[in-house]
Order: sequence, then C-alpha cells, then structure tokens
Amino acid sequence: MINRLTNDDMMDLVQKSLDAAALEHQVISNNLANVDTPGFKRSEVLFPEKLRQALEAKKAEQDEFELARTDPRHVSLRPEIDLSKIEPEVVTQYQTSLRNDQNNVDIDVEMAKLAQNTVVYQALAQITANQFSQLKSAMTEGK
Repeated sequence: MINRLTNDDMMDLVQKSLDAAALEHQVISNNLANVDTPGFKRSEVLFPEKLRQALEAKKAEQDEFELARTDPRHVSLRPEIDLSKIEPEVVTQYQTSLRNDQNNVDIDVEMAKLAQNTVVYQALAQITANQFSQLKSAMTEGK
C-alpha cells in the first residue's frame, strides 16, 4: 500500500506540474514588472503543451500492438516515452510588438494568465496535500 502511495507516476507528474506552475508565475511576474520597459519582449512557459503531447504519445503507444521482448537486451521497435523527462521551457516572444516602443506585454492578458496559473497551482497543491494525507493515514493505520 505504501509503495503504491509513494511511487506513483501521477504524483511525479503533479510535482513537475507544480514546479512548472511556479516557474510560470515567475515568468508572468517578470512580464508584468516590465510592462513599461521599452523593447521588452514577453516570455512564456511551454509545459502544458509538451505534457499533453507526451501523454497523447504514451496513450497511442499503449493502444498499439507491442512485440514481445524475451530478453532485456532486445531492441524495442519504438522508443519508450518517459514522462519524468518532460521539463518546462521558457521561450521569449520576439515576433510581436504591441506598441511603438517594441514592447509586447499586454497587462490584461498577463493578469488573466496569472489568475489562471494561480488556480492551477492551488489545485495541484491540493492534490499533493490529499496524497500526503492518504500516506499519513496509511502509516497511522487510519487512526
């Protein structure tokens, strides 16, 4: 029971998502802090897209027919998808400009992204708290 609670792939994904949400909060805060800086270009975190693509690829992998490997040294016909290797990536948007000073930060868009990211972070934190509560309950045998 405890093994299942502590070695869960889902919790690894939640932890990575929490880290990505914290990074996104920093990036959005930096964008907001530089809303009036001439020439500043906004940045954003690419994590949800990368995670979605990896999950879709993993699902497609599970739906396909897999050849039997009778020895661990046998080569797999398709690469194994490791969700733990997905990392958030910060990219800067150089292509756009909203104003004459070449700044491309829209305060309304950034505030909306900040609110959305806050809700996501709180939900992920609640999932983590629930997981630790279950672990505590398992260790104390429900007492």
